[in-house]
Amino acid sequence: MNRLSHIAVTVLILLAAGSCKEDSTSVVSHATNPEKVPTMTTTDVQTVISEDGNTRYRIAAPVWNMFEEAKEPHWTFPKGVTCEELDDKFNTVTSIKCDSAYFDKPTSLWTLTGNVRISNANNDLILTDQLMWDQHAHKMYSDAFIHIEKQGRIIEGHGYESNERITTYKLRQVEAIFPIDERRMPHPNSGNAAPVNMQ
Repeated sequence: MNRLSHIAVTVLILLAAGSCKEDSTSVVSHATNPEKVPTMTTTDVQTVISEDGNTRYRIAAPVWNMFEEAKEPHWTFPKGVTCEELDDKFNTVTSIKCDSAYFDKPTSLWTLTGNVRISNANNDLILTDQLMWDQHAHKMYSDAFIHIEKQGRIIEGHGYESNERITTYKLRQVEAIFPIDERRMPHPNSGNAAPVNMQ
C-alpha cells in the first residue's frame, strides 16, 4: 500500500469511528438579572386572589409579570389591569381599572397609573392619573388631580384619601364642587374651598 492509500484508509477509519458516537447536547446556563427579568410572564390572565382563606379579589390583565426572585418581590401589569373586590357572595363591591400597575408584594401596596377609574356598588366614580392602594390598611390615596362623582355632585381637587370601597373619603384641596348636571359650570369658590369629608 502506498503512502497515499494509507492516508486515505486512516481518514476513512476515523470518520467511521466518529459516526458511531452518540450525539451529545451541552446546556449553557445564562445568568439573568432578577430585578429586570420576570420569574414568570402570563398573558390574558383571569384569576382570583384569596385573603384569610376567602376569595376577595378578581384580577384580569393582558400581561402579568411576576418578579418573585427580585430583592423586593413584585408584580407588574404593563398593559393595564382590572381588579374587583368581591363580597362573600362573589358580588363586585369595588372595581378598579388602569393603564398600568405595580404591586409590591411585601407591603401589599398597589401603584396604579394612567386613566385610573374606580367605581363601587353605589355607582360612585373616581377618575385620576395615579392612585396608591394599600391592601393591608384597606385604604386608597393620591396627590394627583382627582375627579369624584358622588351623591349627585362632582368634586375635583388634590390630596385624596378613602377606604377601599370609597364609601368614605377626604379631599384636602378642593378646587371645584358642582352638581353633575352642571359639570361645565365653574364653581364660584374654586380654589378656596375647605377640605371635604364625605360619608
